Amino acid sequence: MVAAAPAGRLHPPHVGISVVNPALNALNNGVSNPIAALAADPQAAAERLAALPSVAGVQVAGVVDGSLDVGAAGVADAETSEPVTVGTGFRIGSITKLLTAHLVMCCVLDGRLGLDDPLTRFVPGPWDGVLVRHLLSHSTGLDAGDIFVDTGNEDDAIARYTEMLRGVGSLFSPGATFSYCNGGVILAGRLVEVVLGRTWREALREEVLDAAGMCETRFVTGVDAGHDLGTARGHAVRGGELAALPRRIDHPMCTRGLDPAGGTVVSTAADLGRFTLAHLRTPGTDVMRTLHAPAPGGVATMRGAGLGWMIWANAAQSSVRVGGANPGQSGLIAADPTTQTAVVVLTNSDQGANAVNALLDAPGPAPDLKPQPAPADLSRYVGRYVSHAATIEITTAGDGLLARADGYPDIPLTPRDRQTFDSPGGPVAFLDSHHHGSPVSLRFRMRVMTRDDTAGPR
Repeated sequence: MVAAAPAGRLHPPHVGISVVNPALNALNNGVSNPIAALAADPQAAAERLAALPSVAGVQVAGVVDGSLDVGAAGVADAETSEPVTVGTGFRIGSITKLLTAHLVMCCVLDGRLGLDDPLTRFVPGPWDGVLVRHLLSHSTGLDAGDIFVDTGNEDDAIARYTEMLRGVGSLFSPGATFSYCNGGVILAGRLVEVVLGRTWREALREEVLDAAGMCETRFVTGVDAGHDLGTARGHAVRGGELAALPRRIDHPMCTRGLDPAGGTVVSTAADLGRFTLAHLRTPGTDVMRTLHAPAPGGVATMRGAGLGWMIWANAAQSSVRVGGANPGQSGLIAADPTTQTAVVVLTNSDQGANAVNALLDAPGPAPDLKPQPAPADLSRYVGRYVSHAATIEITTAGDGLLARADGYPDIPLTPRDRQTFDSPGGPVAFLDSHHHGSPVSLRFRMRVMTRDDTAGPR
């Protein structure tokens, strides 16, 4: 157990470039509503995805007209060729964040707390200005995006993690913008424990899982995963080939203190389909599927965060999504709020969610994109930008910029306008510059990093 968060125990951010097979382009040609297309025939969708070289096994659940259908294809273990069935468990990672957000919303709808209540009213600590809604929209400003520390396997694991967060700094004022933050969602889990007087697991089971009929969903820590033979084995794409990973996961992200953010939940597409159906039918949850924290930069067609959901919009349609990953496994839920149609996809590949997002993202810019002139002076962007998890050095390079981070290849940045630069890993946004002077922060891969003024003159 750990009471502090020294740098050596921090996990680096995800700044690499995703691997997605070009064959995906052929899967969504001519599809005007990819969510509806995938949801209409889950078995066909599962078979098409499982045929990709970057995917081992797949479950797909479709929610259409208030009914649920499920399909499965591929293998649960590439070494044994054990097939995926509709009952195979998958580690859902950060999809859990939507379950936590729904649990908090249950407390709001019951009048036990309000979205605009200050966190300090229930969980005392150094988070002045942080409201309940900030926890669910990744807008707390806390520099706690990717702190993965094992705080034990007892009932107080989330409380211990919360104590550790007292020592983190801030990236921006609460509510000012969006930066993906695991720590904020764990604080939401602790909030539920205080309000309901139960552990997060007990509260989630009674208030959400049982209520939605999710009898196949359970909690399995990483160290126990080696004995959990009912769950698909994780796989990683290495050198263009799928490699099976050890079943046991010796990583602190898969421990009980990370429960509310996605540490230990194992589920099925069918169970998550049942949850999504119940969630969409619950009066008052529509506020969760509206934009609360805009997020220019980071992901090309993502507008920002709702409450638990991410808000997406491109030339074809608008949708809400939530994705998740654990080592060697990834998936997502995508829903069209206007038609109450949704699709759940779970895979046992680290590139599976990227494959699904490629299917869902029809070509074209976001409809509300407003191009601006490219910057005349690139030098104002140059500097060192930091968070607890990484440092990125920005330098000029020809007609653009270059981003350097330890352990990663140099990333070229090409100006789109004065705020946004395109890169092979997705758009990068420089924030709070007001179109003059130097920016104070940047968003890269859904995380904000602040400019380090101690690194020298701008």
